[in-house]
Amino acid sequence: MNLEITRDEIVDEDAMASLMGRVVTDLGAVALAPLLVIGERLGLFSSLADGRSRTSTELADATGTQERNVREWLSAMAASGYVTLDPDGRFRLTPEQMVAFCDRESPYYALGGFQSFSAAAWLETRDKLERAFRTGEGVGWDQHHPELFSGTARFFRPGYATFLVGQWLPALDGVEEKLRTGGSVADVGCGFGYSTMMMARAFPEARCTGFDYHEPSIEAARRQAKQEGIAKHCEFEVAGAADFGGGPYDLVTYFDCLHDMGDPVGALSHTRARLADGGVVMVVEPHAEDDVADNLNPLSRAFYAASSLICVPASQAQPVGRALGAQAGEARTREVAAEAGFSHFRRATETPFNLVYELRS
Repeated sequence: MNLEITRDEIVDEDAMASLMGRVVTDLGAVALAPLLVIGERLGLFSSLADGRSRTSTELADATGTQERNVREWLSAMAASGYVTLDPDGRFRLTPEQMVAFCDRESPYYALGGFQSFSAAAWLETRDKLERAFRTGEGVGWDQHHPELFSGTARFFRPGYATFLVGQWLPALDGVEEKLRTGGSVADVGCGFGYSTMMMARAFPEARCTGFDYHEPSIEAARRQAKQEGIAKHCEFEVAGAADFGGGPYDLVTYFDCLHDMGDPVGALSHTRARLADGGVVMVVEPHAEDDVADNLNPLSRAFYAASSLICVPASQAQPVGRALGAQAGEARTREVAAEAGFSHFRRATETPFNLVYELRS
């Protein structure tokens, strides 16, 4: 039976049921995000990482938590398909669930993303975002809850660990050879410096420098580089994309950050002036098509949501405020590169999650 609404319009019952199904699914996802973060921090996932089945009592005993709370957590995870409920009432992780929630080196590791989105929706941040929607003045990266910084680093790290050295750098003409024999790298917008340190470890003869305007992230990167014993050829400096120093550089990298910048043309223009002869810029951006209609899928939904909460407001908080957004696509990225004076632009490679561009003067 069709449902009648106030303006005498007719609502299709099947379409309404389908829409409400998506709404209920999303309500569960919103509620589940903090539970996933809590489960990681309490060791609930890691205690299931051996694949053995456990009761809620056994898991609570192993993690020093309360059985009743753990029982409800396990039920929520099982209803989501994130934990498996066996016929005997015990819970376990399948190999795929272990990869997604326990293996921090896997490109499929998901918990950093849930941490990031939970932080981006922090109450004080929501108030700032509401004002930003009204005024267009934006919300700077540094104005977010600190959990966003570490969560974002953890979210991107597995993909970089999987693809950066093995696939992305080899796709750039002549770059590997230069780095093997002592080239220089500037990693712009490096955050916690995971990408910078991956290149430094892979190319010990090269000199790698990470730049970011966010001082707490740079401090974290310095501590990690020192701990790993690579600080002599892997340094970190507090600087923005339009004023970082040093060079000339054989390679300048932008990992998932160009679209966050208020003035990406200015950043790339400054980068071009810092390049050595024959130097290359690698820009890694979220995977997106140029037309919004071609991005109506689950991955782009996550990227558009992140862009609404983080990327566009971050750009608007800076001079120019170009606000490319996390789904800028190749055409708009190519346009920015051309405005910055780069005559060579090509899509060097891609993954389901990223597009990798090569820029040359």
